[in-house]
Amino acid sequence: MDYYQTVATVSLILQVAALCLIFAGLELKRRKRLRQHGLAMLAAVAMHTVLILVWMVPSFASLFIASTNFADAFVVAALVHAFSGVAADALGIWLVASWRLRADMQVCFAKKGVMRITIVLWLIALLLGIALYLKIIQIL
Repeated sequence: MDYYQTVATVSLILQVAALCLIFAGLELKRRKRLRQHGLAMLAAVAMHTVLILVWMVPSFASLFIASTNFADAFVVAALVHAFSGVAADALGIWLVASWRLRADMQVCFAKKGVMRITIVLWLIALLLGIALYLKIIQIL
């Protein structure tokens, strides 16, 4: 496994860990442990943001330097992956920032629709990211 595959593998593992944090946060919310729920979401969004900035933006940029063939399914999947991932991250940052570690959770409850959209976008990005990863390491 070369350097890029190793970094991609580590990135994928960390993205799955962030998703596990999200699901743990959802369980905390179900148990009415709302502050811990918010902290889990904060950690997941922070991890996701760092991975986007450190690994995904440079990878995405190098893809488009190498190929701008929009008829290629791989390029289209990478575009959808990038836009859904950045949208999920932006919404996640906005949700976490609007919470600002407050004890009053009513602000958060008013944003349930945005939270649902965010998790759907995150899952789309993750599933496409897994497919792209498998293609890159030539399993697909």
